[in-house]
Amino acid sequence: MHFCYKSLKINKLGSFGNPFRGLWFDFFWKFRRFLHRGVPFWSFCGILLCVFFLAGCNRSEPETGNVSKCGEAVQFENIGSSYFSVGKLCGVDVAVLRSVIGRDTLVHKFVMLDSTAAALGTDLRRRGFPEDWLSAAVLRVPLKRVAALSTSQVGFMLRLGLRDKIVGVSDGQYIVDSILYERAQKNTVASIGYDAAALEKLMALKPDLVLDFTTGGDYDNYEQIARTSLPLMLTSEWQEDSPLAKLEWIKLYGILFGVRPLADSIFEHEKRLYETLRDLIANSASRSGGVAGVSPDNNSEKKLSSLVKVGEPAEPRLSSNSKHPIPNSLVTSNSELVTKSCPRVLAGMSYGGVWHAPGGRSFTANLIRDAGGCYLWSADTSRELAFSFEQVYALADSVDIWVNPSAFGTADEIVALEPRVKNIKAFKEKMVFQNDGRKGPHAGNDFYEGAITRPAELLWNFANCINGPIPGVNSLDTNYKWYRNIYYF
Repeated sequence: MHFCYKSLKINKLGSFGNPFRGLWFDFFWKFRRFLHRGVPFWSFCGILLCVFFLAGCNRSEPETGNVSKCGEAVQFENIGSSYFSVGKLCGVDVAVLRSVIGRDTLVHKFVMLDSTAAALGTDLRRRGFPEDWLSAAVLRVPLKRVAALSTSQVGFMLRLGLRDKIVGVSDGQYIVDSILYERAQKNTVASIGYDAAALEKLMALKPDLVLDFTTGGDYDNYEQIARTSLPLMLTSEWQEDSPLAKLEWIKLYGILFGVRPLADSIFEHEKRLYETLRDLIANSASRSGGVAGVSPDNNSEKKLSSLVKVGEPAEPRLSSNSKHPIPNSLVTSNSELVTKSCPRVLAGMSYGGVWHAPGGRSFTANLIRDAGGCYLWSADTSRELAFSFEQVYALADSVDIWVNPSAFGTADEIVALEPRVKNIKAFKEKMVFQNDGRKGPHAGNDFYEGAITRPAELLWNFANCINGPIPGVNSLDTNYKWYRNIYYF
């Protein structure tokens, strides 16, 4: 067997050498003629040795280089978000983004290099990055061509004046911005869609970055995009649990597009305005003709007046952490609600006998609290809840306000799905509010596009719905009315 194996190798080598036999024969024939011309044999050998020596000297060895570590840890900024971080590492901007899908968390790292930094090379190992950053995605900034596949991403870019950087959107009919909508209709901005051709459309665009998101649902296509050569970033602003935390994502967009100072100024302005308005609401009278509150603080009114000169220039989805009805112990009792000096707010809608509502730590729950309302399940610590309709119906007489009745825009639509809601106090008193007051040319809802970048205006609008006019905010820009009463619009 051993002999056969050696014979097989020899035969293979023989076959491999067949094409070169003619070359060797030609070489020796010319060598023989060369010697016959009188050139000494040893002189000829010396010439060959010199040629081989020079060839060896010119051969480039594998470049090892001296890799020096930058010798520093990431200097992260103080960010209020739980889903993204930005900072500096080895002298350049870096970011860590997290997306929570059920019990799993996707973590992606990014290194943003401008032209000056990129001139030093994009090999992170040679730049001295730590081992845990060597697999990070490297992006050349500022970005010039981006596919933004969620309306929230579009909203951030529009607030920063980056409309012309958008070359693709998920579905043009859901865009609210009229200019961008027209571009999508004329195909100068691509509508990527969700079908089998979506990936091909993205590849044809050749964007600098694809902005996408994931919910763990059937429409997720980030895994297919990740298998291509397209740079991909998953954003999770829709998972944030407060208006200011959601707005803070604008800082990341500021880095990506080279407009960080503008992004910071927008955030700081909205933050000061939001917090001052929230404090004023907490110290002002509750809704007109309703529950008593304390007198407004004059200092808060004066402070707000200096901030509310708003002359300057989502798609949020709740994660399904609770898919089954929760115990009765988590349902706030009527006796607890009537002791609260604020309007009692119900949120959500019933489908098939199951009432789906945002949890006590959700975006909606925190907005209700900041606007001066008492959310029925404010003591809950999850992001989403599911009750039997009977559990909610037991609180029907305690509900002053009902908000976000799914996607229904009229009372008739709600009753057609669930007739028993007619007995809910807020429904009988016509105090039902939907967030679709600002719409695009077709099916777009600005609550998911523009509202996330204007939390102070959203808070003012929402507080007016559930509490009535707020003293001291007459100068606030009131053009932004996302929430409206379904009976009067």
